[in-house]
Amino acid sequence: MEVSLRQLQYFVAVADLGSVKAAAEACHVSASGVSLALSQLEATLGTQLTRRSKRHGTTLTPAGRAAAVQARRVLDDIDELVRSHGRQEGELVGKLQLGCSASLSPWLLPGILSYFATEHPGVTVTVSESDARELQQLLRDGLLDCCLIHKVHSEPGMDIVPIAPLRLHVVLPTDHPLAERDEIEIADLENEHAILLDHQPALSIAYSMFRSNNVELQIRWTSKNVETIRSLVARGLGFSLLIGRPSGDKTYEGLDVAYRKLKTAAPENAVVVCTPRDVRSTQLTRALIEACQSEFARDQFPTEGP
Repeated sequence: MEVSLRQLQYFVAVADLGSVKAAAEACHVSASGVSLALSQLEATLGTQLTRRSKRHGTTLTPAGRAAAVQARRVLDDIDELVRSHGRQEGELVGKLQLGCSASLSPWLLPGILSYFATEHPGVTVTVSESDARELQQLLRDGLLDCCLIHKVHSEPGMDIVPIAPLRLHVVLPTDHPLAERDEIEIADLENEHAILLDHQPALSIAYSMFRSNNVELQIRWTSKNVETIRSLVARGLGFSLLIGRPSGDKTYEGLDVAYRKLKTAAPENAVVVCTPRDVRSTQLTRALIEACQSEFARDQFPTEGP
């Protein structure tokens, strides 16, 4: 017995939606048809792929999770084959499943989505915003084609392509004495309260930088939202270390913050396009990389700063 494309499509739908009924509705077929396809696929592969119960719906076995990743890649390859032969010269069509770190999306996504809407209207871009760890897990699970993250957040087994440099800034209230300086050293921040981004490895890097300079890092608050941090800093409640710098330095409340270069050496960092090392990149992913490298050149990307 051979594995059919329909069996893979139904299996991936069940894996994504968590039930045979939902998969049947999405695929516009009967639930019995989906169940039969699953049973046939399991028989062909010689392993149980799913567990089904009224209470928990349909869940994947360990073998099923591994098979789902491979099945998605097979379906993606078939889509790529169809796209490559079905488009006109220079025209891209299909679906790009893009992930983006939530802290980067305000800078990256408007330009990227505008590029595809204008230059390649036949491409549908779906976006998942999350932290780098979850995005890379989605990549491994075959649920994303690529993601945009910080280089320092990339994990083993991933290929990365740099698209823009990054520079760490000290963010201060405008009336803080240190705001009068062009550059600030870690030692200058001794006895100052820090308000930092609640992401790893950002916190670990901050601790390491302060420790290597024999300065105690006094964290007052952490937040997962950059704008919350900027607003707290603007109110004079502490300083922060941030990579992102908007074109304007006003917070949501209309208060100003000051960005100053950090003189102390920080780990090299960049915005990168991340893909699984064992997966061949698609033409849509390659188009994304080219667009990003053009759109976010060194003198255009706001996180570099003056």
